[in-house]
Amino acid sequence: MGANEFHEPYLLHCSASAGWAPPPGCRPAVCRGGCGALRYHGDMTLRTQINLLLALLFGVFLAAVLTLEVDATRRSIREEIEASTRITLQLLGTVIHDSGPGRAEPVSPRLLTQFLEHLGRVRANNIRLEDASGRALYVSPQSHYKEGRDAPRWFSQLVTPQFEPTVVPLGGGRLTVTPEPNRSVVDAWDDLASLIRLALGFFLAIQLLVFWLAGRALAPLQTLVRGLRQMERGEFHTRLPAFRAPEMGRLADSFNRMAQAVEDSFTVKRESAQRAEELRENRAVTALIQQHVEAERRALARELHDELGQGVTAVRTIASSIAQRARARAPDLEANALAIVSVSGDMYDAMHSMVRQLRPIALDNLGLPDAVRELAASSMLRLPELSVDLELGDDLDGFDEVTNITTYRIIQECLTNVARHAGADTVTVVVARSRDPLGLRIEVRDNGCGMDPTAIGDDRMGVRGMRERVSGLGGQFALQAAPGQGVQVQVFLPQPDTVAASLA
Repeated sequence: MGANEFHEPYLLHCSASAGWAPPPGCRPAVCRGGCGALRYHGDMTLRTQINLLLALLFGVFLAAVLTLEVDATRRSIREEIEASTRITLQLLGTVIHDSGPGRAEPVSPRLLTQFLEHLGRVRANNIRLEDASGRALYVSPQSHYKEGRDAPRWFSQLVTPQFEPTVVPLGGGRLTVTPEPNRSVVDAWDDLASLIRLALGFFLAIQLLVFWLAGRALAPLQTLVRGLRQMERGEFHTRLPAFRAPEMGRLADSFNRMAQAVEDSFTVKRESAQRAEELRENRAVTALIQQHVEAERRALARELHDELGQGVTAVRTIASSIAQRARARAPDLEANALAIVSVSGDMYDAMHSMVRQLRPIALDNLGLPDAVRELAASSMLRLPELSVDLELGDDLDGFDEVTNITTYRIIQECLTNVARHAGADTVTVVVARSRDPLGLRIEVRDNGCGMDPTAIGDDRMGVRGMRERVSGLGGQFALQAAPGQGVQVQVFLPQPDTVAASLA
């Protein structure tokens, strides 16, 4: 598999196909996954950076080698030219000062000219023979070695040493020997050029090899990048395969654990959102049911008060009239009539109590504060040993009917529970506005026998009904209890507009 070929079934070939947006500072390039679309990456990939770093290191190494080679070449040329010049001077000195038989003076310029013409070109030296007037008798011929070729000027300036010509005086002339290293410089340049070509070829081979190896080594990173982009698009089911390299294997394992954790978290959040939506719908249904129940209670209370109440009152009035008329003439009829009056009175009281249970008339006629006061008074009337302390805040008349009836029902249920179970002699009822957050705060606490907090359940003390009422309005319900320390109910009801917004 190539460095940029990925065929895992769970990874897409290109992030651009799903509408992925490039991060700032990235430029487009053709996707190498085979899809022909665009992908985005930085201006320089890690693979390119590795090759550039290797090129930089090789360049530094090559520069150091060339520096050493140039310095060694300069010394080698100097030694070669100096040695060649010494040999040339020794040879010429031997010829010039040869004191063979019959020769008491140095050789003449004419004879020396003949010797030099027969000798020819001496490597790395230019020889010039002049007579006493300065006329050239002999000049070394040009070298035919690598004729017509010269080293680059900059290289010649780097490696060519500086030599002074040597002048040998002769009787009737002079001999000048000038070192000429240009052919040695050409040889040095050829050797260096071969070395450079070999180094560049080796460098290109190493670069291609490293580029290929880096591509194979970094191929898992490309897979990892694609996996991260899929995770960014919300494809939390993405998983990476097992890689051969231990480091990449550990990285893939970490990625897969992270992806699993993200997928689990997303699943939990989605389920939580679904439950929240169901709870919101249930609250809306509960609120609607409570509204219908209260409407039916109001209608039933009105029917009982208007129809049954008038009928019972009429029966009682007629029975009273019969009793008065039969008092002197029919004692038995009077007794029966008085019995009817008594029963009808009991019926009226029971009917009136049912009407208050179904719909508090004071709440409709007088408002929430007076309805709570009337409820506390009726409780103390039924239970003379019970004292109800009211703490009513100011400005309690601005709430809607649903909030008012919910507040009334909660207090009514709490007082009923206190009368049935608590054995308390004091109950404190607090109703006040809450400024932060806006809404209504209700608190009912007693000094009764209390109960085990672990035994509190939605099937005890009407807790379920109160909790459902409060939840339907988006409020908060809390119940605290302890043996011997009474029971405390705390309720918060939000403002009507907040409730409407939460149910929308």
